[in-house]
Amino acid sequence: MASTPTPITVRLVYDERLSLGKRIVDPYLGQDYLKLLQECLQKNLLFEDPQFPAGPTSLGYNQLGPWSPETRGIQWKRPQEIVQFPQFISDDMKWTDIRQGQLGNCWFLAAAASLTLYPLLMERVVPPQQRFQSDYAGIFHFQFWQYGQWVDVVVDDRLPTRNGELVFVHSAQKSEFWPALLEKAYAKLNGSYEALNGGWLNEAFVDFTGGLDESVDLKAAPQGLFQMIQKAVEKRSLMGAAINISNQSESEMRTPEGLVKGHAYSIIGVAEVEYNGRRIPLLRLRNPWGEVEWNGRWSDNSTQWLLLNNATRQELQVKCDDGEFWMQMDDFMRYFDTLEICSLTPDLACCDYAHPWNGNSFEGKWVRGHNAGGCRNYKGTFWTNPQFLVTVESDEKHPCTLLASLLQKDRRKERAMGRDFLVIGFEIYKFDDMSLVSQRATVVSSLIPMALTPYIAKRDVTGRYELPPGQYLIIPTTYMPQEESSFTLRVFTETQHQLKEIDCKVKAEAKVFQEGELRMSMEDLRKHFIRLSGQDQEMSPEELQSILVQTTSKHAHLKTEGFSMETCIQLVKIADRSGTGKLQLEEFRYLWSKIKEWESLFTKYDCDRSGTMDVQELRLALEAGGFQLNNKLVEQLCIQYGDDLRRVDFDSFLSCLAHLVGVFDACRKMDQDKDGVITLVESQWLRMTRLQ
Repeated sequence: MASTPTPITVRLVYDERLSLGKRIVDPYLGQDYLKLLQECLQKNLLFEDPQFPAGPTSLGYNQLGPWSPETRGIQWKRPQEIVQFPQFISDDMKWTDIRQGQLGNCWFLAAAASLTLYPLLMERVVPPQQRFQSDYAGIFHFQFWQYGQWVDVVVDDRLPTRNGELVFVHSAQKSEFWPALLEKAYAKLNGSYEALNGGWLNEAFVDFTGGLDESVDLKAAPQGLFQMIQKAVEKRSLMGAAINISNQSESEMRTPEGLVKGHAYSIIGVAEVEYNGRRIPLLRLRNPWGEVEWNGRWSDNSTQWLLLNNATRQELQVKCDDGEFWMQMDDFMRYFDTLEICSLTPDLACCDYAHPWNGNSFEGKWVRGHNAGGCRNYKGTFWTNPQFLVTVESDEKHPCTLLASLLQKDRRKERAMGRDFLVIGFEIYKFDDMSLVSQRATVVSSLIPMALTPYIAKRDVTGRYELPPGQYLIIPTTYMPQEESSFTLRVFTETQHQLKEIDCKVKAEAKVFQEGELRMSMEDLRKHFIRLSGQDQEMSPEELQSILVQTTSKHAHLKTEGFSMETCIQLVKIADRSGTGKLQLEEFRYLWSKIKEWESLFTKYDCDRSGTMDVQELRLALEAGGFQLNNKLVEQLCIQYGDDLRRVDFDSFLSCLAHLVGVFDACRKMDQDKDGVITLVESQWLRMTRLQ
């Protein structure tokens, strides 16, 4: 045995590839557009997408499922089978191009229509130089932002039709197909066409731009809202609005004022006009249907226009039923319920203005039994949620605007499996140093939040806050505990800031390798060893297994599934300094002292006396045993050693600790300069800690 065991710290180096500002575009599902295009051209074949086939699974799973009456008569046709001379884009892209089909995805249409007003942004989503003439191979591609990364999505051009007409989104010009193909690519990204039923305008805005969404409750609107909207227009922000519904029967119900409930409208302009000696603020809105318009003040045929000067009237007034209209600001706030704003972010180099935001992003997940602690109503588990430290910097002592956005990932895809958006939100606290797990368990649930979002069943939840320079703790959570999902947390400030996950150092203290205390004398231990180790006077894994089964049977508080031979081999290995696969007396004494030490930890931290440890109890026991472990390693250990509910029984606990001792002992051997620190790339560390 080593006479003076020393601690070892593992310094991890992380992959920075996905940090904001990295304009990397990945082929979605590994499908490279240029490679597939060239293959089809060389073989003189039209592309057929195996990842999103022209069949029932791509349509949907319930209302558009394989046996639904809604899908009867649908045929998949290429554009040249629908019209004689198809075009990808006729003339220029215009918001008037897009018409809704038989899907309830007006939120997607409104966002796409808004995007046409910004050609540089549109080219990012709809790459130019795509056509049905030269180099045509039945394949097209589109780019979307997905949780910190741009992806390039390819589709074939087989589209759902009925009686020769497109079933879903189509263009006002029958020969134009970019809207239908864009919708197909977005459906592929989300799993099916049906997955696009029902949504929020900002969800599509974010996917089209990588921007940051904000929702404003117009019934509790902040002061200076019109000025906020003006500023958003100046910054090329995308905006929309909706009227809430109290039940599904109100969806797309028309009001006497010509508005549609539960429907997404684009906000495409602002103006102020002189009227009766007053400055009147106006908003320009668009119904993505391309028809059905507001009929109140400042509508197309309103008499208010007659009192304006000719130049202003000619510049602003619209007089056709094209879905576009003006509303006075107070009417807008009276009839609409929600305003959505999508601010563009620094990673959009295609923007033609200097953006003030500094941004950071982090990818994480809530794992049942590990860190899915639920909201602060659940004090026993709330502290286990992922936690992030934001350091807001400023040269002055003035408040800094901070935007934080939480996105839950891939939930639309999971609708086909009966799952939908979880109720999520986040809370912000003034930060106190809590580096150890035990400190967080004690302190976090008693903190009082400085700010918190509502908990909403939406993909994106965003908050805007004015904070003085300093350190802040952000805790993203699901409302209910033990709900699983991956998430992205993004933080933007006008001044510089730092964002990092609060995590433990990866370290094994000296006591991990030191012999524990034994209550029996050396002579008594020797007698037991002679009696139990057989004729060769060496303890084999098989003999150790017999001892452990016999010992734990006398302790009702220790639940086991029976000690596996793998566990016993692991235990023997950490004490087998001679490398024989068996233990001499001195080696057995060391091992038995560690087993008794770990038994005491298990008993102490099994707080509910269940005979097993949940993850929270396990983390506290590991810390008391001398281990500081980061979140990813704890998650890995829970998967390896826990049951379906991530509970760890006593034999799994011993196996886990033996595994960790072996890993950190290997780390000590890698410490060539003996300074107690080694540096590993995170992926290398995770491979090293994984069971073989």
